[in-house]
Amino acid sequence: MIWLLNDFDLLSMLLHAATLSLEALLVGGVLFLVAAGVPGGADERALRACRRGIEWAALAMILAEIASVAVETSLVIGNSGMTAASALSGGPLTAEACAAFCALVLLLLARFSPNKLRIWMQAAMVAAAFALMGSVVSLSHAVSRMDHRVVLTAFTALHHLGSAAWIGAMPFLLITLKRTEDIAVARRVVARFSRMAMVSAALLLGAGIGLAWFYVDSLSGLYGTTYGVLVMVKSYLLLLILMLGAANWYVQREIEHAPVRLLTRLRRFAEVEVALGFTAILAAAALTSQSPAVDMPMDRLTVHEIEARMRWEAPRLKSPPYAALVPATPIDVAVKTAQYQPLAASDANDMAWSEYNHHWAGLVVLLAGALALVSRFQRMRWARFWPVSFAGLALFILLRADPENWPLGPRPFWGSFFEPDVLQHRAAAALILAFAAFECAVQAGRLRAAWARYAFPLMCAAGAALLLTHNHSMADGKDEVLTLMSHAALALFGVTAGWARWLELRLPKEEGERRFAGYVWPVALMLVGMVLLDYREM
Repeated sequence: MIWLLNDFDLLSMLLHAATLSLEALLVGGVLFLVAAGVPGGADERALRACRRGIEWAALAMILAEIASVAVETSLVIGNSGMTAASALSGGPLTAEACAAFCALVLLLLARFSPNKLRIWMQAAMVAAAFALMGSVVSLSHAVSRMDHRVVLTAFTALHHLGSAAWIGAMPFLLITLKRTEDIAVARRVVARFSRMAMVSAALLLGAGIGLAWFYVDSLSGLYGTTYGVLVMVKSYLLLLILMLGAANWYVQREIEHAPVRLLTRLRRFAEVEVALGFTAILAAAALTSQSPAVDMPMDRLTVHEIEARMRWEAPRLKSPPYAALVPATPIDVAVKTAQYQPLAASDANDMAWSEYNHHWAGLVVLLAGALALVSRFQRMRWARFWPVSFAGLALFILLRADPENWPLGPRPFWGSFFEPDVLQHRAAAALILAFAAFECAVQAGRLRAAWARYAFPLMCAAGAALLLTHNHSMADGKDEVLTLMSHAALALFGVTAGWARWLELRLPKEEGERRFAGYVWPVALMLVGMVLLDYREM
């Protein structure tokens, strides 16, 4: 229970991201069946696979909602001493229970529906999907506001609908194309989905602009608050998705000329669209955990303060002495009080240590990206072993990232996992080490399995996306926003690198986009290194 309460913010955000993602999958899956799969003439095998996907998504939604209710109830009981009955009687918990019930209805409808979906069955699935979406929307900022509630709720619902009918439906398009051998059927399904996706993209973009107009309020709210920075993160991801969507729209129009090759290309672009879309949903979960910018009119960052923090300075490659750091709170104090005790306020030496960590990590990542770039030239093939540098980075993070913990500080190795920041650092080190081992074996030709090649792009993209949930709680809200800016840049460049590498691996060798992606991801990796080298806390 102590670990649960200590890491509640992170756990709650991840569960919220899961429920948003599963909502998009369920609503999108139903809309795909009704608007593209059944009318497009998809065969029974493909439709059965889509219904199976809805079943699994519904089951996952039920489990995620149960976990969310359990976490929130435990927190309320632990902090207020309320009874379980009182804690479970709140409006948000009722909405989550309704969402779980709607997911159960969808599971049963998908499980026991006949192979040929009748009109009444389709109508029942659509009704359950929209009821599920309504339950999730009722937990949004819009419903809790006193002003413009109806307009904001409508914009939020349209935003969810556009996301589901585009991003949430796309996995079911991939499922259908993988199981469809008739090219004519595949073309019809793609054409119908393309029309639905275009309308959905317009809904998503229009509703997003409307929400930003009310929630961000001004330009200073966009660059000067945590909420505004996360809005810019979502905007960048949406721009990438729109670019891939435009490429797929072009492919869909030309598909009759070379259907097999172009369908393969469409599927590869769609895979990355889905991945970026769910990364945007993770950013949306982080966004909903913040107060809208319009509610934070004071203490916003100014352009001058941003320029002062981001101004380039020589990297800090030497740490201050360990004895100069602020002493850590012993972990046994946290255990005895059943509540995590945060570190004492950081002073200049603690900030200098943090900058030292980031700058050395930046050097390693910059070197790795540069070696990966030059390895593309025939005479520089020796540089393909660039992943070796990441093994050193993982060891550095383990030993030096958190000086208050083992092996430098008094907190033991396992006990230090009570701190959410440390937990995320340790997870990052494990991911980096696994990536280095896999990618070195792949580059050396020791691992020839197809799945092994995807370790780097998946770990890179997943690790970068998780940075959007990495929060340093600081007394000064402006410092927190500045730190988020650095984390957001790292996340976006990392996501770009990971999915560009995925495209390079997945696209056919003769495609020009494959060669382009092969140059994009090393450059994005180098940009990650540059951001780390410019990271500052003072």
